[in-house]
Amino acid sequence: MNIKLILRNRYLYRGILSVFLILFSVSSIVQATSAVLEETVKVAGTSFSVGETTGGGDEEPANTALKILADSSVSATDSNLVDSVDGPAFEGITQEWSDQFAIKVYNKGSNAMDLVSKVDYVSDPDVLRDDLYVEVLEWNDTNSNGVVDAGETGTSYGYDTILRMRNDTFALGSISPNETRGFVMKFDGTGVSDSNDGQQAVYDFLITGTETSE
Repeated sequence: MNIKLILRNRYLYRGILSVFLILFSVSSIVQATSAVLEETVKVAGTSFSVGETTGGGDEEPANTALKILADSSVSATDSNLVDSVDGPAFEGITQEWSDQFAIKVYNKGSNAMDLVSKVDYVSDPDVLRDDLYVEVLEWNDTNSNGVVDAGETGTSYGYDTILRMRNDTFALGSISPNETRGFVMKFDGTGVSDSNDGQQAVYDFLITGTETSE
């Protein structure tokens, strides 16, 4: 997941932290190691900025198993399975700010996969990764409307700074063949202060799936 943060005044969009742009895209990385398949979907170009933001992601080889639903309100048909999607833009980020985006991933393969969520730094010259917090939650879209409604979030798989998410990663459990799982990424500016005014950063948020041994 590539998320670009533009800090202005608050909630990293245009406030104390100004523009928080999240470009959500998924990319795939296929690695064969000892016959074990590993693929990654990416929320690319997620930007947090106290100013203006732009985003995007590099094209990578298509995944064969792990996919993201282009439209979360539609079922996992071939036409709705992609490796990258664009995310929302958040503005007015401050210390009290919080926002979220939701995604659904699908296992198109024939084997179960263990999922891990992590982040890569694309650009973070001011080390905003120390001030921005992220939590990953289970999302059970009970009415299949593609919207996170009250009561639909469940297990929290981790809450910490973006720095810790990269270094420690969040384990998300497993996904069976032909299974769809939903996740919500919630962000807040708990560590943001006036000193962050005008700063910006860009991150890739990733969900990697590794085939489990039978």
